[in-house]
Amino acid sequence: MTDASTCLPSPLAEALGVTVLPISEGDNAALEASDDESNLRLPESVEHAELTAANHPFVTAYLEAIEADAVDAAVLVTPAVEFAAMFRNAALAAELADRPAVAVDSRTAAAGQALVVLAGAEVAAVGGDLAAVQRAIDRAARRVELVASLATLEPIRRSGPVPEEVLAASATDGLRSVFRMRAGTVEPLGGARSVDDALLAIRDAYLEGAEHGVDRTAVFHAGVPELAARLVGLIGAVDFVTGFSVAMQVHTGRGVVGAAWIGRAPES
Repeated sequence: MTDASTCLPSPLAEALGVTVLPISEGDNAALEASDDESNLRLPESVEHAELTAANHPFVTAYLEAIEADAVDAAVLVTPAVEFAAMFRNAALAAELADRPAVAVDSRTAAAGQALVVLAGAEVAAVGGDLAAVQRAIDRAARRVELVASLATLEPIRRSGPVPEEVLAASATDGLRSVFRMRAGTVEPLGGARSVDDALLAIRDAYLEGAEHGVDRTAVFHAGVPELAARLVGLIGAVDFVTGFSVAMQVHTGRGVVGAAWIGRAPES
């Protein structure tokens, strides 16, 4: 089980039996639905909304999902605890549940979290037990990386999940900022003077991180499928391209583009 901030494509979730709990922004829950979830666009009417009513899954939502009739045991995969409240809610629900359940911090977010979820879901799909699924998720969480470019820092500054010192280090007179997320931390990679420069910076970070090969790669974006397509062209074949939900776009702003991957360890 996970939440909708993962940007996990519905066909993959359904094929592997992943329960995705909804996340919305205030009264805009209805905006989450779309025939094309890879190209959800943030309406201008909510683009500058104050973030006073973020509806992430609460303890009761996780508990209800765990105790659904079809569930024998559950692994709840959440964003890094440094950036969201989901892990605390999921952990409490797992403790209260009347059947085996465990909460796991993915140490990442967005499409990086989706890759961690898939690593565990594939083990479950072939009959892995709770411990085997958790081990697969833990391994993926240790190796997952995400690099992205933001069109603007203001939405994420308003939402508050990233420390101000990191935002200050990311500030630039250029067009876009570029950052890396891994092991629950955000590392500024400097500014890019153009979209082209930002895409090249993401490509370079990906090539460096994928030096020994990758298990899976995803490209993600917030309302800019054309930039995602260009990034795919730069880094090569990817497992899937996915878009941010409207709630995620309220937090990050439109124009985000990036890549997430699970790198392989060097052979000994």
